Amino acid sequence: MGVIAPNGTGLDDFWHSLVRGQSAVRRVTHFDASTYPCQIAAEVRDFDPLRYLDPKTAKRLDRFAQMVFAASQMAIEDAQIDSSREDLSRIGVFIGSAIGGIGVIETQHNIFIEKGLKRISPFTVVSSSTHSASGAIACHFHFRGPNTTIAAGCNSGLDATYSAFNAIRLGDADVMIAGAGEAPITPFSFAAFNVSGFLSRENRNPERALKPYDSNADGMVLGEGGAILVLEELQHALQRKAKIYGEIVSYSALNEAHDLFGAESCNGTMALNLEQTLKKVGIEVKDIDCINAHGNGILPFDIEETEAIKKVFGEAAYQIPVTSIKPITGHAIAATGIFQIISSLLSMKYGVIPPTINLECPDPRCDLNYVRKDPLTWETRTVLINAHGFGGRMTALIVKRLSSEPPVS
Repeated sequence: MGVIAPNGTGLDDFWHSLVRGQSAVRRVTHFDASTYPCQIAAEVRDFDPLRYLDPKTAKRLDRFAQMVFAASQMAIEDAQIDSSREDLSRIGVFIGSAIGGIGVIETQHNIFIEKGLKRISPFTVVSSSTHSASGAIACHFHFRGPNTTIAAGCNSGLDATYSAFNAIRLGDADVMIAGAGEAPITPFSFAAFNVSGFLSRENRNPERALKPYDSNADGMVLGEGGAILVLEELQHALQRKAKIYGEIVSYSALNEAHDLFGAESCNGTMALNLEQTLKKVGIEVKDIDCINAHGNGILPFDIEETEAIKKVFGEAAYQIPVTSIKPITGHAIAATGIFQIISSLLSMKYGVIPPTINLECPDPRCDLNYVRKDPLTWETRTVLINAHGFGGRMTALIVKRLSSEPPVS
């Protein structure tokens, strides 16, 4: 696994920030946001693309692709993939991104308006493409297997992961580089999110702005970053004695088909989606040790998620620990799903569930066993991960510790 996140670069820093409940939300520094209603975001502040890319390639990639590429280097190193020993046509890349190269688009559009057509970079078409990250990884590492990009809003990272899982299951690849990246904190993109009304306006206290399930919640906080998983066919991994964090065992995706922007808590689609995720592989309610929830600080979405969990888990819903890491990482759109997977796998490794910080006054309709304030020491073998996107998209995925392997040392 590899991660470039607002709360930490690399697995250790990312995890330690989660466990300590250290929010990465601050006032925006990428540009002057002083006139915006929301002036806060979770930015990746220590990222230098030249640590991972040669200057020419770095210049030709948008920030989102730079971070995805860096995370892929970390993940491939963590997985100890030796390209000289692999059939590179059996290694593929699936990346999720909802926004893509919006920074390049904005910059080049400004150049076009101010200086004319001839001053636009000839690399704009490629570098602004949502697919640029997936292509850059494949070209650099010479991975010739299946390669695609999925753009499905907040669910894109989980969707890319499961698509990569299926590529292996169907025999199209032995190894898949799967993940997501976003860099939406740019002047116009951030303005668009501002006028949507979905962003918190608690500018005076950024670290406490995003409050999932809280009666005082006033919206989400935008984030950015890149995160990558190396997925591998089990026997292939065992033969090369790879360390194994866990396995993907199930996935389900539905659409509530209600409204492009809102949430509909009464139609039960999210509950059905969670139920399908369990039933597909015969996992029972009692087998779920933790729920790594969407919890984005937009109260109607948080209420809908809570109601869905109660409908599926019944009385057990009040015993299963539920956590949302977004108050710490921000909502990095497609990348958030991969942050959730990495967080869940590290919870299995360390036996600790990170807290949902800023949850002080739970809404009466949000009454589950949320992990609050402090991390919870908890034996974690199976985690249900949930995501909910605009347009009614719902995605759930289950990861578990591989029963035949000891925890990662």
